[in-house]
Amino acid sequence: MRPDAKRALAAGLLALASACAPEEPRGFELGLLSPAGPGVETAARAAGMTVRAAAPAGAESFGAREEDRMADWSRLRLLVARAAVRGRSGAFFTLPDYPDGRGPADYPEEWQALARVARETAAMRPVLEHGREAAVPLTLPDGVEARAWRFQGRLYVLLVNADSPSAAIPEQSLEPWRALFEVRADARDLLVACGGGRCLPAGRAVWLEGRL
Repeated sequence: MRPDAKRALAAGLLALASACAPEEPRGFELGLLSPAGPGVETAARAAGMTVRAAAPAGAESFGAREEDRMADWSRLRLLVARAAVRGRSGAFFTLPDYPDGRGPADYPEEWQALARVARETAAMRPVLEHGREAAVPLTLPDGVEARAWRFQGRLYVLLVNADSPSAAIPEQSLEPWRALFEVRADARDLLVACGGGRCLPAGRAVWLEGRL
């Protein structure tokens, strides 16, 4: 075999091996920024969150306050999902101040909002960290961000509509998908009537799971 042919063959084999090699695992952390109080930090770790003095490189940090209390779970979920869909390495929250030395763990309805987001994020971390990125298989309107991963034979898609008031999505495009962490698994039930047809409401983040 001629030397140039050998070089071409070696380059082709190297490219094939690179394409077939598993992607490097990516980390995705959900956590709190300290100080948050020893009781709160213990509860956060028990819920699967990390506690750091500062957000690591590549992660985003947010205030968890909304008016004079902890933001509700849909807002917290949106912030975490937006970080994930934009390829960040995690999402960290600064907790609101509470009177008399109390913390969010002393307000069960508020703490449950954060704990619920922590559970959902823990469930999807294998996809975020070990899934192979794929093309988004949906035609989406302006204002909706999306990212897709293939993991263990299934395709997962994360949709985020941060603030677009009219993000119309063809209902039939959602028919094969199952919505995760929702009251109804049919993804079409998440859409609401809007001027352009049926829209993903502003402020919503949705995980979709495809069929095997």
